[in-house]
Amino acid sequence: MSRMTRILRISEFIWLGITALSLIEVVQIINSGSDKSNRLYLFAGFALLGIFMFWFRRKMRRKMEKRNPPDEAA
Repeated sequence: MSRMTRILRISEFIWLGITALSLIEVVQIINSGSDKSNRLYLFAGFALLGIFMFWFRRKMRRKMEKRNPPDEAA
């Protein structure tokens, strides 16, 4: 696995981590019962952004791998 592929794969998991943390915060805001709707929408937006970015980065990495297959001789 090339260094660039490894970096791209790590960035995918970073976006999944952002999504997970945002969803945890959304659940905590909902369970607290307080009126923090602005924070709720902010973290829900981050969760959606994280899901989209994970999907987008994975799609681009796979496209790059298909276009430039790893060199098995090296």
